[in-house]
Amino acid sequence: MSKLLVKWASFGYREQEIRTAIVFGKKGENVIIVLKNDEVLAIGKNQDGCLGTGNEGEVKELTRIEILCTHKIEGFVCGGNVSNYPSIFAISGSGSVFSWGQNMYGQLGLGTRQYTTVPTKISGSLKGKRVVQVACGAEHTLALTSEGEVYAFGRNYCGQLGLGTTADNLSRPQRLGGLLDGKIVTSVACQHSSSFALLHSGEIYSWGNNTNGRLGSSSTAGKKLSPCKVIGLEGVLISQIVCGAYFTLALSDDGKLFSWGENFDGQLGNGTTEHVKRPAIISTEMGKVREVAATHDKSHPCAAITEKNQVYIWGSVNGIEFCSMKFFDYRFKLIVGKTIETPMLTFLSSLDDVFTVFYPPVNYQQFRLKITKVENNQKGSTIIERFRKEFDNPETADYAFIFEGKKIHVHKIFLTIGSDVFKKKFLGDWDDSRKKEQIVEGHSYEAFYAFLKYFYTDEVDIMPELALEVYAIAHFYLVSDLMEECEKILKSGLTMQNVADVYEKAIVLGAKDLCEFCFKFCRENLVDVVDSIESDESKSEVFLEVFRWAANQKKN
Repeated sequence: MSKLLVKWASFGYREQEIRTAIVFGKKGENVIIVLKNDEVLAIGKNQDGCLGTGNEGEVKELTRIEILCTHKIEGFVCGGNVSNYPSIFAISGSGSVFSWGQNMYGQLGLGTRQYTTVPTKISGSLKGKRVVQVACGAEHTLALTSEGEVYAFGRNYCGQLGLGTTADNLSRPQRLGGLLDGKIVTSVACQHSSSFALLHSGEIYSWGNNTNGRLGSSSTAGKKLSPCKVIGLEGVLISQIVCGAYFTLALSDDGKLFSWGENFDGQLGNGTTEHVKRPAIISTEMGKVREVAATHDKSHPCAAITEKNQVYIWGSVNGIEFCSMKFFDYRFKLIVGKTIETPMLTFLSSLDDVFTVFYPPVNYQQFRLKITKVENNQKGSTIIERFRKEFDNPETADYAFIFEGKKIHVHKIFLTIGSDVFKKKFLGDWDDSRKKEQIVEGHSYEAFYAFLKYFYTDEVDIMPELALEVYAIAHFYLVSDLMEECEKILKSGLTMQNVADVYEKAIVLGAKDLCEFCFKFCRENLVDVVDSIESDESKSEVFLEVFRWAANQKKN
């Protein structure tokens, strides 16, 4: 188990049961964990509802974040003012992003500027995209897709969104173009109000606030409104970039470390506290570096680990949190409150140790979803990635479903393989087999879109409110595995307000297991009332009346 979770060890799960976790807050007082069974649980101070449990006030026991429990959450990113008013992002295995928390400038990407305590899926121009990384500034956000595209949203007073203007803040994601058009971005990073993109070619582009040379560009302007190339790294192939609040560190593929930006606390590691406007190499005495780390918290030092597993730190050191003899370096007592201007060798064994020892103890990693890179020529792409890209592609599709003029483009062969109903429809001696379009009525565009997308991705990434309709469509077309996935989502999203509707639909569709689950759910919430009714399918109307009565009681 990560040393960051040591003080939370009492929550009763073994390391082997935990897939991922995030520790955040002014004192590292909030934690969200994801179990390997997809349960998402939270505990902590929960200031302003930052844990995503839907309520404010301290969460003293592990509590489920219901909306995230069916989405195979793989990692989290904490942005904004991480001490007091954070914005939190959760990335699912399918590349969907859920966000909650501070949203004054639209940095959650939800189309609003309202603070929210409930994780909400980001849609808009990211719908159908697979996000692999999210990076956060103080009040703006970047999202990187599997296709190497960058989307930006949030505050834009310094041009940190890279859209060529400072006129508008954005509450919904917008794709960056300009010099990034036609290029494959492999990583993104943010300073307080500046943004960076690392290309597949190893080049770095930057935009936003350029005070004291934060962008590392040739421009002397205080702001850069569109992506421009970072200069001084010609002939160097950069493999990693990380940002502090006002500076950037870049690691080359041959283990050399470069830095630029503001340097009040020695965070550039160059032996001075002078600002640097162009990338400059940090002392090579460390040897070959394999990973570098930094956070926006002024209390944290910068850190690097070498190919010999030696850990170095530099910058500000304002406090020590955890002094276990297992990895405590007595020299730390001598440097607390001081500035380290050049990398100092420690006895720590990992970067995780650094951000556990030095206060506040929080996660340093910028999470990235691990999938095969998809390049323009699709070399190295997985079969599922190729299928995903062809969904709703009018250039290659041979059939379309039409909803009030809106089309969803598909390939008959995909649907034929996945459903016997479609197989008879398209391969039989029917008029349908010769048609190229079908008008759909009685279903929403969103539900049918999710249904058809399943044939290409084998993934279900929908909210509980939509799952019932997708279940009904899957039932009609006899797609049993999709029905099972929808049933899981419905069970996890069951409430006293929707249980009657779910139960009624389950009866119509003959979903016996779902019926029994609804009854059990209601019985557990209103034991005295429901226990008085025998579990008999012939009394389904009675059950419905009780469920509806229970929902009204819950509202009142």
